[in-house]
Amino acid sequence: MPLTLGFLRDKLEEFTIDDIELRAMMPREVVEVGPFRVEAIRVTHSIVDALAFAIRTPSGTIIHTGDFKIDHTPIDGRSTDLSALGRYGEEGVLVLMSDSTNALVEGHCPSERSIVGALESAFANAKGRIIITTFASHIHRIQQVIDLARKYERKIVMIGRSLVDNVDTAERLGYIRFPREVRANGEADVIITTGTQGEATSALSRMAVGEHKHIEITRGDTVIISARTIPGNERAVSHMIDNLYRLGADVVTWDTADVHVSGHACQEELKLMMNLTRPKYFIPIHGTLRHLVHHARLAERVGVPHGVVITNGQVAEIDDQIRVLDERVPNGKVFIDAEAEEVPEIVVRDRQHLAEDGFVIVVVAVDSDSKLVRDPEIITRGLVHVDSNQEMLDELRQMVVGMFHSRPPEELRDPELLQEAMRAMLKRYFRKTMGRRPMILPVIWEM
Repeated sequence: MPLTLGFLRDKLEEFTIDDIELRAMMPREVVEVGPFRVEAIRVTHSIVDALAFAIRTPSGTIIHTGDFKIDHTPIDGRSTDLSALGRYGEEGVLVLMSDSTNALVEGHCPSERSIVGALESAFANAKGRIIITTFASHIHRIQQVIDLARKYERKIVMIGRSLVDNVDTAERLGYIRFPREVRANGEADVIITTGTQGEATSALSRMAVGEHKHIEITRGDTVIISARTIPGNERAVSHMIDNLYRLGADVVTWDTADVHVSGHACQEELKLMMNLTRPKYFIPIHGTLRHLVHHARLAERVGVPHGVVITNGQVAEIDDQIRVLDERVPNGKVFIDAEAEEVPEIVVRDRQHLAEDGFVIVVVAVDSDSKLVRDPEIITRGLVHVDSNQEMLDELRQMVVGMFHSRPPEELRDPELLQEAMRAMLKRYFRKTMGRRPMILPVIWEM
């Protein structure tokens, strides 16, 4: 079983989803689905068993690279299948859809093997424990750490559920070697953990603030962050590193030592992909709009001028030319609840609304003539502290009472109009006085 499928099986088992058929698709295997003929093509990436796809359609062949780099010396010896890509280039490729993550980075992406020198230097110079964090799915990186621990006669412990689960799966499927003599039974002097992006609940972040149950950072520890900071996480990672220094650790990061390489192709590899496949049209994928635009310009310089930049949900149509249509395809995250059932988008919006601004319930009791029987009741949650905001709640009650006195009788007899009037009045009040927009739920109780 491919490792990627093993990861997926574990995730389905975690959520007790057992009615899904899993089919392995191996490199150079061909699957026919309706009018399409799809061949899997091996590529190298930070995750083992990454694949590109050649999709034959009645109109021509589409090459979808997925995430890739061209690593000629990968850890497992399974390099990108350049010959298969070249074969399709000889036959003729209609469209190339290519990874744009590193479209702004000149040169070639270094091989995964190139970081072993920096990692070994850290092992050789470390006086105390080594605490290293990397992506939990980066099995080849973890294998290099295991091999160095064995060489320097150190004992390893792994912390973090996703990391432990992934390594267990990789070992069971034969993708990683984790000898018994390297595993720590008691004290460990190499700790592999999660937390590359400074996530507040990650093991390394909790160690950095002294809140981890089992690991305490001490002076002389070496912390290696073997991953690049994803844009948007800079502040959290910087804060975590500062906390590690305060505890006396020495911190090694990708920008101070060569302890990380990307899993995505840089400009020269992207050019090679274009020259191998020689597409008629080009569509950059996987990146921000900035990356997509620069990748399209790179394609023009290579001699593939017919390209379009589209973002998630947009549709490109190809016949005698390529053009972007006005229609859009629904896209985005699909949320599931505890029962693994899909949560409709409107429910997600309501939950987000409640989380950000709380809610207000207004209960009015009326008689058969739609006159108030008693003072309105105001219930709030997640908006204000009730005990310290009685004056505001009294003001809201008086506003509702005033509305009943000022509205025409026919409007008061219409429950829908009355509810909407209360909702609009309170919405204006909270926006003007607090700058908030709580969910407002009027309830009319006819006695």
